[in-house]
Amino acid sequence: MRLGLFTDLSLHGDLPARAQPGIGEWGPERVVTTRSKRRARVLWPLVFTVVATALFAVGYAIFRLIADAVGL
Repeated sequence: MRLGLFTDLSLHGDLPARAQPGIGEWGPERVVTTRSKRRARVLWPLVFTVVATALFAVGYAIFRLIADAVGL
């Protein structure tokens, strides 16, 4: 077993084709690919960071508007 930053993205391992659910003549049918799993591993932290930053910026802008209106 290879140790690395991420785990093995193939969930089938050494499992024979007859034991894999939904495998077609040329390969799996409607199964998430390892490429899309890798993309999601990079995309979701980026999306979370962008959304959190946007929420913080909007909250700070609203706070400054209220503080200026009150005179703080």
